Amino acid sequence: MKRVQVRVSFILQSFRQIYSAMKDTALPALLRSLPRPRISSEWLSVLVSAYLLVFMNATFWHKSAAYLSGETFALACLAIGLFAGFVAILVTFSAKFVIKPVLVFLILSATASAWFMDRFGVVIDSEMIRNAAETTGPEAGHLITPTFLFHIALYGLLPSLLVIWVEVKHRTLLRKVVRNLAVIGPAVLVLAGAGVTNSGTFIFNIREHRDWFRSLNPIFPIGAAISYAVKSTEEKNIVAEPIGLDAKVTDALQPGARKPRVTIIVVGETARAQNFQLGGYERATNPELSKRDIFYFKDTSSCGTATAISVPCMFSRYTRSEYSHAKALATENLMDVLGHAGVRTEWWDNNTGDKNVADRIGSQDFFKMKDPRYCTNGECLDEIMLDKVDGWLDGVKGDSVLVLHQLGNHGPAYYARYPEAFRKFTPDCRTVEFKDCTPETITNAYDNALLYTDFILSSIIDKLKARDTSIDASMIYMSDHGESLGENGLYLHGTPYLFAPSQQTHIPFVLWLGSMAKSQVDTTCLSAKTSEAASHDNLFHTVLGMMHVQTEVRDPELDIVGSCKAATS
Repeated sequence: MKRVQVRVSFILQSFRQIYSAMKDTALPALLRSLPRPRISSEWLSVLVSAYLLVFMNATFWHKSAAYLSGETFALACLAIGLFAGFVAILVTFSAKFVIKPVLVFLILSATASAWFMDRFGVVIDSEMIRNAAETTGPEAGHLITPTFLFHIALYGLLPSLLVIWVEVKHRTLLRKVVRNLAVIGPAVLVLAGAGVTNSGTFIFNIREHRDWFRSLNPIFPIGAAISYAVKSTEEKNIVAEPIGLDAKVTDALQPGARKPRVTIIVVGETARAQNFQLGGYERATNPELSKRDIFYFKDTSSCGTATAISVPCMFSRYTRSEYSHAKALATENLMDVLGHAGVRTEWWDNNTGDKNVADRIGSQDFFKMKDPRYCTNGECLDEIMLDKVDGWLDGVKGDSVLVLHQLGNHGPAYYARYPEAFRKFTPDCRTVEFKDCTPETITNAYDNALLYTDFILSSIIDKLKARDTSIDASMIYMSDHGESLGENGLYLHGTPYLFAPSQQTHIPFVLWLGSMAKSQVDTTCLSAKTSEAASHDNLFHTVLGMMHVQTEVRDPELDIVGSCKAATS
């Protein structure tokens, strides 16, 4: 939470510094030497409203034209009504010493938002803001490209300089209030009239296309940022309530009389089921796993479409329909319940952090390491964690659960997620500028990263299998969410779940059981389960069952493996 607050504070401070620098030193000498045009605050608001609506809303107007196809009058009313609404909002903030900072903030915010919405098709909601606030420097660096900076300079900084340069005519307070009301009143009436005139058309399309007005820039992104700030403030002092204090390992044999039970949970990153060979994909993206005796659950869905949602959700006791970020913070999770039962737990992270899941057990952050074999530019290949698994397994003394949080297929720099030896599908996109790549090369890079994950997972299985005589081993792999690779103009992930495509929610789920664990289940039953629907809802309860942990918070109905226990176990 502290890191989030620091990042938000940093963003706000950056905007203040940019405005100050632009005002004091950044104005080109040519502009300073020219006579400054004088303009009323109302007209400046009108001009900026037009600029924002026309140049910063390409995605919104593209959707509007598609959703209102053949409805020329409704489309015209929409444009007029929104223009009037923008004017009313901006005039409201047209007071002296307020108008220029507000306009500059709106222009810069809209410019940055437009880049991601227009390039990647993303929807900037409060959870997307959370993702941005919790991202790491190297991860953000992949998105801050020369093309992005040029876009910000051309469409953000230049118009902002013009806003700062012009001289705004201000009136006395009374005249200002009267003049503003004279503009705001009619503008609101025009907005209302446009909406009422076409209410049936607008209401129908808003219901059918939930993404439509979420792309209105900068209204929705700023609203999302405010929502995130409010939520973060409310969550600041939340303390997790203990659960599963009754948890205990139940066995016919005492711990000293049996082999330690060991489960490794691999949390995948951005892997989608559509590109998994195990699920029917035509490419050999899982050549090694295909040779292992595993169970692959073909119809598995994620809790969210972003790491900040899915990771805490999948380790919580809550189902997707019950989950909220505040609930996750206010309640202990799977790692805590395992600890209450006396199971040793560890969290290794090569991603953007444990998302508060490991708050009470600690996390070993591999992404901060500088091992030249695996790490470049502040990021490390997942092999850096694999390298340490042997040592961890050799140190196992009792029942243990290890979580490995992968960097996996994190985009848009898919090419940076695998070493040269796994560059099988070529040519592969070697840049984060997707416009410079074809859909085929983007998919090639993505599939190469999956191929590398296949190597990581099969290697973990082999390490566990090699110790089959000394430990009762198992492995679970679940991706946190999927990824869009250009389908319907969408890239990356984070689309609100309500209208997210299946590519972002249909995820791979792999289960491997060692000889002891496998002997305790009906494999025919478990094989049949692989064709049934599964989700992140199952992880909490399935892991507790696999570790033989009995507690009131475990729901047997959601325990996939437990529902197939062999009659003799």
